[in-house]
Order: sequence, then structure tokens, then C-alpha cells
Amino acid sequence: MPVGPAPAAVVTSVGAGSPRRAMVVGTAATVVASLPVFFTAAMAVQLRAELGFGTVGIGAAVGVFFGTMAVSSLYLGRVADRLGATVSLRTASFGIAAAAFGIAALSRNWLSLTSGLVVAGLAAALAQPAANRLLINRVRGARLGTAFGLKQSAPPTASMLAGLAVPAISLTVGWRWAYVLAGIGALMVAVAVGPRPPNAPRKIRRAERVKPEALPHRATLVVLAVSFGLAFAASSVVLAFYVDSAVETGTSERQAGLVFAAASLTAVVTRLVAGAACDRYTFEPLRLSAVLLGSGAIGTALLAVGRPATVVLGAVVALGGTWGFPGVFWYALVRAYPATPGRITGTMAPAALGGVVGPIGFGAVATEVSYSVAWSLASAVALLAAAAMLVGARRLARTGAVG
Repeated sequence: MPVGPAPAAVVTSVGAGSPRRAMVVGTAATVVASLPVFFTAAMAVQLRAELGFGTVGIGAAVGVFFGTMAVSSLYLGRVADRLGATVSLRTASFGIAAAAFGIAALSRNWLSLTSGLVVAGLAAALAQPAANRLLINRVRGARLGTAFGLKQSAPPTASMLAGLAVPAISLTVGWRWAYVLAGIGALMVAVAVGPRPPNAPRKIRRAERVKPEALPHRATLVVLAVSFGLAFAASSVVLAFYVDSAVETGTSERQAGLVFAAASLTAVVTRLVAGAACDRYTFEPLRLSAVLLGSGAIGTALLAVGRPATVVLGAVVALGGTWGFPGVFWYALVRAYPATPGRITGTMAPAALGGVVGPIGFGAVATEVSYSVAWSLASAVALLAAAAMLVGARRLARTGAVG
């Protein structure tokens, strides 16, 4: 599946905005789309105490966000291709603002908190493919890897901000104010998106819509989706339970939040460096994704040891690997399917169901058995993800695709 000339719709969109602005806006939109769920994970101790639910409740709340995102992504990925990046990003940002303000003002129990995360999941499902389309439209190929590295650094940046919010906001003025700030940030992004370019896609009337053709090499995409789902399960449990697990081992809430922020920063750096490497060197990005997942499995195994020193090191290595690979993963896929960035994003996104099964299953095992056993199982899942990624990389290479 070699990459041919870009379709006319893509070509005419280039120049509608500067590449630098596209990188900044796409990254910012992805950051704010991730803040509600990461605030929920990082401030789990405070949420549990005030809203009255346990460890399984945190896993279920995080799982509902990722499940909503997964289920709605197939449709919303196509919506992003039809409406264009500008309208989709603005709509998603308003949705995140509504969700964040709603959680801050209305959360009184697990159900009301989770209802806000459902809205946030829908908005995030639209923001992700819209941001990918923005980069494909406006960034030259020679800088595309760097652009995706920057854009995909957004989720770990959001988790880093969530970790910093524990000592800075949650333990001082209260956790609700963190969501208020997230809502304000989302409104700022909605303004920063700017006007729709004059040649941007318009909404297609129902009578004019044509059923899209199936994406080629579906079996290979299934393998990659399985890998992505397993990786999502592994990373989501680290994001959802690290702070709570660290506190269980005797770490203070403040220190756990700071370590969570440092581990997230490692993932940010990993994504940026890996993205830049894709532009400078010739290699198969999906193989690099597999290596990163393997290192993440080692870090997750260190979390199972349960000692303060290994918990800190494990968090950094685990998030650096399981949370550091998506930049090169999406770069490989969007480069292989340049004409339909929204659809390919939506096709992979249901694998985010791993973010449902992972936290819920992890929470159940941690509650009924121990955190140590739960972390060991998470490490095994990350290893399986690495193995599946290698298989997918070989299959995609045999098809002649660039990814």
C-alpha cells in the first residue's frame, strides 16, 4: 500500500494555517481532552474519600471514559473527516469544557462523576482524529514525525499536569478546582482553533453521502488494533492506579503526585524524541513501538515489587514505555493511510476498550488479591502487546505500506 499523491481535499487544505500553529493547536486540544480522566486518576485518594467509593470505583470510572471513547470513535472519526479539523476541534473543546465544569459543580457520588466522564469521552473521541487530520493537512512530510511526536506528547503532558495538580490544587484548595481549570483551558483552545479555512470541508447532506470503501489490509489492522488494545490496558492501569498503589506502600500523597508527574514527563520526552527520530532516520516505527512496550513491561514488573524505590523507578520506566509509544504508532498508521486519517484513527480507537477492561480488572484483582499480583498481570499484558506489535509491523511491511 504505497503512499501515492495526496488527494485533492488534502492538498487544498494545506496552507489554510501555518504548520507551527497546527502543531500547537492539535497538541493543546489533545491535552485538554485528556485532562478530565487523568485528574480523576491522579486525585483518586481525594475523590474516593469525598464521593464514597473504593478502588474498583476508580478503575470503573476511568474505564467508562475510555469505553465511551472507544465505542464512539468509529463514527466520530468519520465525522472529523467530513466536517474538517477546525469545526471538529472546536466542537470537541466545547464538549470537554462542559464535562469539566459539570464534574466540578455536580459531582456528588460515583454516578455523577462518571456521567461527566462520559461527556468527556465523547469529546475526546472527536478531538483525536480531528487533531490527526489537522496535522496531515498542514504539516509537510519531512516534519510529520516531529509533529506527531509533539501532538502525541499531549496525553502524558495532561497526566503530568494531573500529577502536579495533587500537591498544587487538590491538597490546597480542593480537587474540584482542578476540573474548573481544565474547563477554562478547553475554552481557550476552542478560541485558539480560529476560523474555518474557506476551502475546508462543509457538512455533507445525507443524500450526498457515499458509503466509504473498506480500508485495505484489514487483517493487519486487526493485529495492530489488538496490540494497541493490550498496550492501552497496560498503560491505563498505571495511569489509574499508580498514585493509589504508591500511597498503599507508604508514600505520601504529595510525593506520589510528584512521581506521577515525573513519570509522565518521561513519556512526553519519549514521544518527542521518537517522533523526531522518525524524521531523521530510516527504520520501521512499529518496531520501535514494540521495543518501548517491552521496556514498559519491565517497569510495570518493578511496580509489583512494592518497595518505595522500585515503585518510583517502575512508574518512570512503565509510563515511559507503555505511554511513550503512541506517537510513532500513529505516525506509522497515518503515513500508511494518508487519505483517511480520521477513519484510520477511528478504526484503531475501539482498541481503547483495553482502557475499560484493564482498570476494572486490575481494580478487582488488587482488591481481592493484592496490588503485587495485579501489577504482575499488567506486566504480562504489556509483553503481549509488544509481541503483537512486532507481528503487525511485519505484516504491514509485507503489504508495501510505509508504516
